[in-house]
Parts: sequence; C-alpha cells; structure tokens
Amino acid sequence: MASEHTEFDISSDLNAPFVSFHISDGTRENREDSMTAIEPLTENPAQSANERPEDSIYAVQPGKTSDYSSQEFPNQPSQNTPSQPHVAQNNVASGDVPALSVFDSLSVPAVLGDPDTTHQTVDDSSVSDRSKDTDVALVSISPYDDYHKVLKLRPYQEEIVKRSLAGENDIILLPTGTGKTYVAIKVIIQHLNNHRHDKPKVIFFVPTAELATQQLEKIKDYLPLAWSEKAMKIIGESNIPAERVKELVKGEEFAVLVVTPQIINNYFQMSSSASITDFTLLVFDEFHHAKKDHPYNELIKRCLLSGSDAAVKIPQLLGLTATIGIGDADTERKAVEYIIGMCAKFGLQQPPSDSKEVYAASQANVDEEYIRVSCAREDSVSRFLQDKIMAVLEKRISLRLTSQKFKEHGKSIGSILFPSDRHNQMYEHFVVSLSTSVTQFHAEVGLKEDVTYCMVALEHLRMYYKALELVNLLHCKHGVKYIESETSMWPIYRSIDEIWSLFIDNKEELERLQVEEDAERENYKITSLRQQLEQLFAKQARSKVIIFVQMRVVAQYMAELLCDLNPIFRAKEFTSTGPSAEVGGMNPQERFDALQGFEGNRYNILVATSVLEEGIDIQACNMVVRYMYVKDMIAKIQSRGRARKVGAILLTILDDKLKEQERTNDVKEKFMYDALQEVRDMSPEVFSKEIYRHSLLMKTSDDEDEPWSTPEDPGEAVRVCCQLCNASLGLLADVRVFMESHHPVLDASISDRVMVHRKPPKTMYDGITSVGFLLCSNRSQSENKNPCGARVGVLTQLTKDYKFAMWSIRGIVVSSDAFTMQPSNYKSIKELYIIKPLYIEDIDEAGQQFQFRAR
Repeated sequence: MASEHTEFDISSDLNAPFVSFHISDGTRENREDSMTAIEPLTENPAQSANERPEDSIYAVQPGKTSDYSSQEFPNQPSQNTPSQPHVAQNNVASGDVPALSVFDSLSVPAVLGDPDTTHQTVDDSSVSDRSKDTDVALVSISPYDDYHKVLKLRPYQEEIVKRSLAGENDIILLPTGTGKTYVAIKVIIQHLNNHRHDKPKVIFFVPTAELATQQLEKIKDYLPLAWSEKAMKIIGESNIPAERVKELVKGEEFAVLVVTPQIINNYFQMSSSASITDFTLLVFDEFHHAKKDHPYNELIKRCLLSGSDAAVKIPQLLGLTATIGIGDADTERKAVEYIIGMCAKFGLQQPPSDSKEVYAASQANVDEEYIRVSCAREDSVSRFLQDKIMAVLEKRISLRLTSQKFKEHGKSIGSILFPSDRHNQMYEHFVVSLSTSVTQFHAEVGLKEDVTYCMVALEHLRMYYKALELVNLLHCKHGVKYIESETSMWPIYRSIDEIWSLFIDNKEELERLQVEEDAERENYKITSLRQQLEQLFAKQARSKVIIFVQMRVVAQYMAELLCDLNPIFRAKEFTSTGPSAEVGGMNPQERFDALQGFEGNRYNILVATSVLEEGIDIQACNMVVRYMYVKDMIAKIQSRGRARKVGAILLTILDDKLKEQERTNDVKEKFMYDALQEVRDMSPEVFSKEIYRHSLLMKTSDDEDEPWSTPEDPGEAVRVCCQLCNASLGLLADVRVFMESHHPVLDASISDRVMVHRKPPKTMYDGITSVGFLLCSNRSQSENKNPCGARVGVLTQLTKDYKFAMWSIRGIVVSSDAFTMQPSNYKSIKELYIIKPLYIEDIDEAGQQFQFRAR
C-alpha cells in the first residue's frame, strides 16, 4: 500500500498560485500561503470541528499542479450572523461539487479563482458583468433568481462546460465523483432560461430507477424555484399511464423530465404525433451505454435520422460518462475508430470535453492491490458432489442421447464430452448449449421420454454447478443451502424419481461432510477477505467498504456470513431486482433502504452485484473489493471510481484466469487513453471528415439492420410449447406486444395448462408487477404423474384491474409441424412472425375477455 499521497485542493485554479480559504467570523478570506486548510462551509452548527474525518483532504503543496486527490467536504460549523451571508451545507458526501446558496438579498459579485474576491456566494450565471476573457456569455437568470441552492462550479468544470453552454452538442468525460451531474445542471439552467419563452423541454436520461430518483433531487435542489417545480421523474415503477406520459412530454406542465430511456422509446411507439422536435435538450447520463441494442442507441438513431431533414430542428445533445470505452477493439487503431464513432452519434464539432489532469489524479488517489488464490478450493463437499452426483448424471445423459433409439430416428447430437473442469464457467455454457440442442427433439414421437429425462437432468447439473461456485466462494454450507432452497422451491427438480433420488440418497452424507469441512477449514478466499477488512477497520473504525461479486445469491450469503464472522462487520447485500425469484433479488425500495443504511451508520459494508458499479451516488469508500469478479475495462474503471477517500484501496481477489482478464483490461485502458489523445490531436479538418464518414456509416448500417424476410402471420399453425416436456401451452398468435418490451398473452384458457406459483408482488419495470410464476401442469411425461413443473412464464398485474400471463423466453419453444425453435429473445421471434401490438386504449376490452383466471 502506498505510504504517501499528494494533497490537492481541486477547487483551486490549476495554473494559478495556490489559493486556499478559511472561515473567519462568517466571512471568507483569500490567502496565498503554504498548506493552509480549506475550512468547509455548512449549515450544521451542531457538528463539532473535532468530527472532521482524519482522512479528508483540505490543502495542497505549493507547486503541485497536476496530481489530484478526490476529496470529501465533511460538515463543519459555520458562524453565521444576520449581517453575514448564509452558506448552505456542502452536500457532497459522494465527492461531487459543493454548492453555495444565498438566502438573503446580498449581491456579492464573485468569480471563482479571482484573487481580489473576498466573498464567493453568488452563482456566475447571476452576474451580468462577466470577465471579458471568457468566450461564453452566460445569461442573467433574473427574474428566475430564487434558488434553494446556487450552483458554483470549480474552475476545471467551468472550462469543460463552455461548449455545452454555447449550445453545442458535447460528450463530457470526467471520473466518478468529480461532478458530471453538476456540469449538466449548469447547462440545464442556462438552457431553460435561454428558452423560457420557447417552451423548453429537457429530458435527462438515466439507465436505472435509483439513479433517476437521485438525479432528480440534485436537479431540483439547484434549479431556480421557477423551474424546480417543473421537474419530475418518470420510471417504469412510476406506473404512469401511457396517455399521461404523452401529456407530460407534449404539455407545458413540466420542463424537465428525468426518465429511464425506454419510457421515451415507448412514447415514440405509442404516439403517431411523437417527434424528436418535442424536446430541446437531451442529456444522456452514463453515455457509454449508447451502443448495440441499448435504448440510448435507439433514441440517438432517431436524432440522426431526423437530422437528415434540414427543416427539422433536433435538440441539443449532451453525454456524460466516466469512460467512453472502446467496445471490442483490440488495437489502438480500432479504439480510435470506436471513439470517433461515439462522437459521430452526436455529430460533435470537436473531440469530447475532458480533463487529463483530473483523470490522472483520480487514478493516483487509489492504491490497487491483488491477492492471488487458487482457481477452486479442494474440499470434500465439492468432490462428493462431482463424483457421486454430477458424474452419474453426465453418464446417464450421454447414454440416452447417443442410444440406438436416437440413431433410428435419424437424430444425433454427436459425441458428448462434458468439460472436466466443473468449476469453470465453460461447464455451465456447455450444459445450456446441450439443453438447447436437446429441445429440438421434443416433437419426435418415441423420443419424448428420453428428451424430458435429459432436460431435467441438465437442470440439475446447472443447479449443482452453482452450488460448487458457492462452496468455492464462501463456505460449504452455502452450497448445500442453495440446493435445498432450489429443490424445495421448484417442482421440476422432483419430477423424475430416478434423478431426484440421486440427491435424496446422498443428502445425509453431503450434509455430514459439509459440517466437518466447515468446522475444520475456512475458505482461504474468505480468510483473506476477512483479514483485509479487519486490518482496515482496526486502522479506521468508521471505514466504508463495497464488495463486488458476480451473483445475487453470493451477495446475500456473503453479507450474512460477514456479519457472523465479526461483529465489527455490518454488511448488507445490494442487488438488482431481476425477473426471477433467485435468492438475493431486491426491489427498488429495498435498494434505497440499503443505500440509506450505508450512508448512515447502520451498515459499513455493501456486498453488491454490478448494479452498483456505476451511476448511483454513494458515500466515498475506503476500500472497494472485487471478490473473484473481474469484468471488462469499463467495470474496472467504475469500481475504482467508488474508492474516493484519500489512500483508498481497490483490492482484487482473483485466480490465474481472472488475472489474465485483468491484464487485458489494463491493456484496453491504455488503448482508450492513447486513442483519446490521438483524437484530441486531430486537426479540426481531419476530425470533421472522420465524423462525417462515421455518420454515413451509421445511416447505412440502419438499412442493413432491416430483416431479410418479411414476418408472417403465425395463425393457428405456430404453437408455444413447454421447453421441458413439449406440451402445448397456447398459440403464438395470442401473444401481443405492449409498450415494446412486454408480451401479454390474450388467452383465457391458459390456466388449464399452467399452475401458478404465488409469490409476493414485485414491480418489474414500466409499472408492471409480477405476482407469481407460471409452471407447466402437463402430467403426461412424468413417470410418477407429477406435473412437469417447468417454469414457463410470469403472471403479471398489467394494470390495477387485470392480470395477464407472459411467457418466459427461457422456458418455452416455438413449434410448428415443420420445425421447433428455441428463441433467444422475442426479437428473434418477431423476425419470423408478426406479433400484434396491444395499445393502452385496448387494455380494458382485452382484460374483460382474456385476463388470467386461476382455476
């Protein structure tokens, strides 16, 4: 671990002599001296100066101009008197920009960094007499000058926002915690005031519901009150009717909408009058998602296509991200092409606005440490599971699929060789691939029994694979617990006696081995993690830690385990909702409560999946751990951005395979920064030509994305069948598409063919609530006449009045007399068959006739 770090006041001018501020009798004094601390400003006089965290940074060594450190602005007492301006609390626990507010009528002109200024409490945009050397004239917001808080940008932010304030499209690149949101708010404020007579409409896109709530709060805090009341969010969970969305977009009731992107995509789908000209400014938070099939990309394509019509005025575009990425590029040249392509989406006139110094400082602030461990632990429980259960199932599957019966039907999968390393993810991929291949034989008379047997056996192998992962990552008891939980929850595991008895007959021995193994040896990976955490909390008792893991179930079990290992650890899981009932799924309210507990003192450790890697603003952490979890370059950069306290550590516990992935990430990160520099160094003429070339490529690729064949009407010939037993569940013609992403089934008789596994209601997205799983009730293929039990769909509350079934793409096959298709998604079905839309106006009529009625 590094023993020293550079201290830097990120709010001072990098190229100016060192300037620091301190509070004296409620005023600020400007002094040029060495190592003088900035005294933070606050509204909280109750907090003692002694409460200031010891690891916060307040000063800079003279002469240091290129090495930053992310810093906190903890609450400190201010001494306000009636004659002194009152300064709002620095609400920057996340490391973002402090905001200064004015609550009286004092008008004190100020320019941050001006050595002659003694009071700095008024926003630049409210000062009509701007410095002459600026190339952006900010408009006075009077009479819209009544604020909750007045925004004051730091010098590097003022520089980086100039092009956007001038009305240009731009992509702003700043590391996590350096105030991208505040830069965007500055643009929004000026945009609203410049267009207040032209009915402005600002859309602030965010990828997640949690981020929508967070960003809306910030925006409302800093907008003038005249605009603050005209800001709201629309997310899937808002359950706002489609007609109301149209009113909000078209009307003047709200000027700023913070939305998840699919909301606006749905708006374009449902309204024939929808137009890109309905908006005047589009802000894309976490802009790096704008690729492939992401909703961001769909929205940007609409702007591109509309922009080809000179008569159409497309909105101003602003992208925000900590890392622009390089996609699949494996060379610097390809990385340059990718970055130019991202710039072309917005038709940029210049390369993205960024700050090399800020990026360098954000990386220098974090120590990266690694702990290498073995790929898989050697334990008796894993050996027993593999030798006594998994190997037996593999042999039975191979014998059936290569039997003479299959050959007589002219069906053969070829030789079947399961991967020998059952801890490797390739094993799970092989099992899933084999399951897909077996599905195609369902329709063959005489093979159904063998196919069903193999499908159930393969489901068992997937479950045992995940159990091995839990044993490898945590304790043996967690693997056994997972098996017991899954088999008790889902009837499919108990549907064939020979397969089910293989587990039941070995269960007692498995549990005995688990108790012995956990009593004798702790998992070395867990031991290493525990020791690192104990050392951290011994040095800094109020530390905050985020641990990233790959699976939701690992997050839940690890949080429970850490709480048991040491009372100092107050751990809580933080995971996505997910469409399934897999252990560990959390709804938005549960995630909000977890974040609130982490911001306070209830939790000091969050065990999270990738849902926490980006976007959500959380308290700066002393340590971020990637626990046997190494993804791509962007994920690494986002994880590093969570470690923002001085001397913070990015700890990675990894094996040799993950180490290779980490090396690849480091190489790609270098490619990205080198490619960015190459783009910056392009002459304006070369950059403009490259943007034009990529714009043409994007418009051409739109045409190439069109399907080669015209979808057909499925009629009564195409059935939806259970993937496991091939029983017919209904007609594809009864499936509808609602709000582009949902596929309700208009078939009142469906309850004759499925069972409902009830569960607590859980909001999925777009306000649609899942109230249960649909299980295949076919008994004809079961030797003990139990129902098939395969999970084939979800029972949803589409509106408050009506419930509809929706097929799960992983649980069904689409079948006709000519072929059987295992769809990868609904898009693959729509390329072949027409799926009719269901409009919001038709819900009542459809619900009265076709809503799901449980038998």
